[in-house]
Amino acid sequence: MMDAQRRSATIGVRGWLTAAAVFASAYVLFAVVAGSLSAFILLFTGILFAAALRPLIDRLSKRMPFGAAVTFTFGAVLLVAASIAFILVAPLGAEVERLVRALPGYVSALHDQLLAAQRFVKNDELTQQLAATLANTAGAAFSAIGMHLLGGPALVATIVGNAVIIFLLAIGWILASDDLARFVLSVFPAGARQDWKRALNNMAVRLSAYAQVIILNGVVVGVATGSSLALLGVPYALLLGVVVALLQAIPLVGAVISGPIVLLVVLATSGWTKMLIVTAVFGVVQIVDQNLLSPIIFGTRLQLSFLLIIFSTVTGGLLLGIGGAFLAVPAAAVLQVIVVQIIAPAIRRANQIAPDADAGSEGTPIR
Repeated sequence: MMDAQRRSATIGVRGWLTAAAVFASAYVLFAVVAGSLSAFILLFTGILFAAALRPLIDRLSKRMPFGAAVTFTFGAVLLVAASIAFILVAPLGAEVERLVRALPGYVSALHDQLLAAQRFVKNDELTQQLAATLANTAGAAFSAIGMHLLGGPALVATIVGNAVIIFLLAIGWILASDDLARFVLSVFPAGARQDWKRALNNMAVRLSAYAQVIILNGVVVGVATGSSLALLGVPYALLLGVVVALLQAIPLVGAVISGPIVLLVVLATSGWTKMLIVTAVFGVVQIVDQNLLSPIIFGTRLQLSFLLIIFSTVTGGLLLGIGGAFLAVPAAAVLQVIVVQIIAPAIRRANQIAPDADAGSEGTPIR
């Protein structure tokens, strides 16, 4: 009896110590991850960039050595990026400079426009309060944007530095991914390797499709928006088009962020009439995008549901900000592959349940 009590007490103490060690380890891991979020975001962005280029590299590697294919592909990308930068940097810089100089006047004009709307709806107390709130919020937002733009050289240096890091990480991932995949497969039992190989292939296919189409989507929507603003004579059309194109990389939510930015700039610079026209144009562009391009990206290519896209984007944005919102959907696609092709089949086998449908496509083979 005494031995049983001692054994019970020993197990209890050991259990508490084990639990404390687990919680301490989790806290340390959380602290390390929280301090390395920027590095993880850059790494995942580099992996996405590499995934977008991998099909082209694989095709070229059939005609030349793999290293030469990698060099040629990234050299071509660097040349195209340098050409685009040469064409766009000067006019973009000029627009940013004009915007910074005129920003105090635009803040005042925006405030006046919203106060005019407030007086126009003076008989509606709720609408009047909403207009006053919009006036104060918009003024504060413009001031905050101005502070960021005033730090132009530091901002440009940060963007260029991160772009270089992403470029180098993408090259490193392309060169090391095959060896890494073989190592990962080697740690699994022989019976599970084929399932994991299919899952890794499917992840590569989905990430590649996402990166390629999201770039195309951003270019199409950005060019359409910028061209429309330029035809309407809106100032800073090029800058606004670039902002819309970049934010379009955040699925479904990007338009919610870029829309108010565009409309507030148009209201401050061109008045209510042109803002209403731009609202209609922006709405048409987004409707076409959401009903033609987005279903191809997220339904056919990524096989993600609308609910999962919204949930992952909002969660990523809340946890990691803009970078998290940008990377949330491809991360959700990877997790979905693991759940559907690895975890769910294992549970079915354990419970002897037949699958309802095929788990997914195999994708391209691992080299």
